[in-house]
Amino acid sequence: MFKFLFGMATMAALAAYVTNPTQEDAEAEMRVQLMTALANEDLKGKNGAETAALLGCRLNPDTCYDLLRSGIEMTFEDRHLYSKLELEGFERSANCYGLYTRFICPGGLKKD
Repeated sequence: MFKFLFGMATMAALAAYVTNPTQEDAEAEMRVQLMTALANEDLKGKNGAETAALLGCRLNPDTCYDLLRSGIEMTFEDRHLYSKLELEGFERSANCYGLYTRFICPGGLKKD
């Protein structure tokens, strides 16, 4: 029984090591989190400039991402069995964890 559990734990650790997300995967996840936050941002109560900027970002997300990316600090840490990604900028932050080729960001981008 213990051999089986040890074998399964070893296989899971080996799979985590082999499929650990890269920094390019982290960049792609940051893009997803940013675009999700922009899509979910409410237009009510915004002034004209903020509303125009949000609408512009929704209409042309690629250009908007390039502009916003310059103001976001990304810290990527490869911890062998998993990766950690920290995002900060524009009064928002997120902590994401990568395991088995995927990133999970509990709570997404949160206001500071």
